[in-house]
Amino acid sequence: MKQEKITALYCRLSQEDLQAMDSSLQGESGSIQNQKLILQKYADEHCFFNTRFFIDDGISGVSFEREGLQAMLREVEAGNVATVITKDLSRLGRNYLKTGELIEIIFPEYEVRYIAINDGVDTAREDNEFTPLRNWFNEFYARDTSKKIRAVKQAKAQKGERVNGECPYGYIIDSSDKNHLLIDPETAPNVRKIFELYTKGLRMCEIQKWLSDNEVLTAGALRYQRTGLERYKNGASVPYTWADRTIYDILTRQEYLGHTVTNKTYKVSYKSKKTKKNPEEKRYFFPNTHEAIVDEATFELAQKRVATRNRPNAVDEIDIFSGLLFCADCNKKMGLQRGAKTLPRKHAYLCSAYRNRARMGSVCTTHYIRKSVILDLVLADLRRVLTYVKEHEQKFIATINEYGEKETRQVLTQSRRELDKAWVRINELDTIFRKLYEDNALGKLSDQQFTTLATNYEEEKNTLTKRAVILENELTTVSERKADTKRFIQLVGKYSDIQELDYEILHEFIDRILIHELDREAKTRKIEIFYSFVGQVNSGDKPTEDVTRLRKEMIDVKSYVI
Repeated sequence: MKQEKITALYCRLSQEDLQAMDSSLQGESGSIQNQKLILQKYADEHCFFNTRFFIDDGISGVSFEREGLQAMLREVEAGNVATVITKDLSRLGRNYLKTGELIEIIFPEYEVRYIAINDGVDTAREDNEFTPLRNWFNEFYARDTSKKIRAVKQAKAQKGERVNGECPYGYIIDSSDKNHLLIDPETAPNVRKIFELYTKGLRMCEIQKWLSDNEVLTAGALRYQRTGLERYKNGASVPYTWADRTIYDILTRQEYLGHTVTNKTYKVSYKSKKTKKNPEEKRYFFPNTHEAIVDEATFELAQKRVATRNRPNAVDEIDIFSGLLFCADCNKKMGLQRGAKTLPRKHAYLCSAYRNRARMGSVCTTHYIRKSVILDLVLADLRRVLTYVKEHEQKFIATINEYGEKETRQVLTQSRRELDKAWVRINELDTIFRKLYEDNALGKLSDQQFTTLATNYEEEKNTLTKRAVILENELTTVSERKADTKRFIQLVGKYSDIQELDYEILHEFIDRILIHELDREAKTRKIEIFYSFVGQVNSGDKPTEDVTRLRKEMIDVKSYVI
């Protein structure tokens, strides 16, 4: 053995082992210290000189992207290592294929001798036939451990317990109950500010600039400052640079309403760190588990904007109606077409399907309406609704409740009829299946015919069963849903009068606006305004009207209960 080459002593401890140890041994853990003693003693007794330790503390053996391991491999590839020694094979890794590649391909290519003390492996000998089998058992152990960990985490998630050891930005963990969150007085105001700026219509870059100008530490930088853990170190290099994804995550987390949501993600494999989002139906929701940071109205207003992902236009501003205007005929969004800078009244909205008709093959029409006209009309109608609700609150409540009950009855009747029909057909298919089995058993139906018919009927049954589940969920939802008039009345109470529309007011009050095509004979255009929580509002007044001077067309707003 060449004296100048390194004897690499590699130590590794898994995260699960690290968490199970006494807190007094954290840092460079007790197990790592024990491994170092064993390896150094072995090296001294067997005359392995020029030793150097490579350590991965709290890292799973499934992954080979370990800092200590990679540093050792760089030395191997540079030709600086004569021997690699580990306590046992599992310390090198628990991935059968990659561990085998190291021992049987990479180490031999660089003339590196490998020794696993407890497993009796020494590549300088010719009796290592069982090494691949030991590697396979090590991987089997990792797979089995992963299944057990997933089962434990799933059980905790079903009970609403936190499983990842971290809490949302803006909260801290209750020292007396690790599953309970407390508001963090240092960061909660930053969460409220992010929601405030976003619901006012500020662009993402403007929110990021505010956070940077006010030296608000990013979530990662703050965790590094508070814990000193290496996994947060990268974020500390740019402590005030907030990523879009982080801010969007804050804006969509229901935890800020005081709720707990678990089982939101899953790992694609125990060998991979990649995670994917679980669909809503696989998540667990626990309401009112801790104090809220933002109110429901602000949160829902933010969700409306997130859903449309408003983007700046050519002059670097977000349009006030972004995400609210829709074509009444094709339900596509209405797009803003800017006029000359000197003639702002020429700014207008067109059906996006019409604008992209060459590419989409749409036959929809323009549904053209000037921005100045829709601004005046919506402002006038909003003032009408505010006056009506304030002066006739009880009548407004009665009207909304009556409409809600009517809509509920219609949906219930239609869905119940379709559901009953689906279950009748499912029962018929069960009878057909039994008949098919009998005919096939008696030789009346060939195996090929049986397989073809059974497959078709099975697909039909699966489709009907899925549809039945959807319908049952709809019936449950509709039965429990009521018009949220109280929240709308509270929203109205925030304003004594509105003289001008801005982004925040418009998106607070309006859910969507449908633009109908111009009736050229009557020279009128119908516009339907749906208000947040309550839909259309009929005050019994004459529809609001406006006449454009440029086109001489009368455009009216009809907000009435259908």
